Amino acid sequence: MQTQQIVKHVTDGGAVGITGAAILGYLPYISALFGIIWFSIQITEKVTGKPFHELVRCVWEWIKGLRS
Repeated sequence: MQTQQIVKHVTDGGAVGITGAAILGYLPYISALFGIIWFSIQITEKVTGKPFHELVRCVWEWIKGLRS
């Protein structure tokens, strides 16, 4: 699959999930969870001085090293 198709499918799936959550009344809880995750990432970047993706990459390399 091309990258554009993958992004389209993921976006469509997210839209369906958000619509379903809104209908079921879970949207405030989901948005609160995303807010907590977002602020946690921002605080982590401020404390460490590194972008979050670099921290994730370092942790991933560490986990791969443990498996070897």
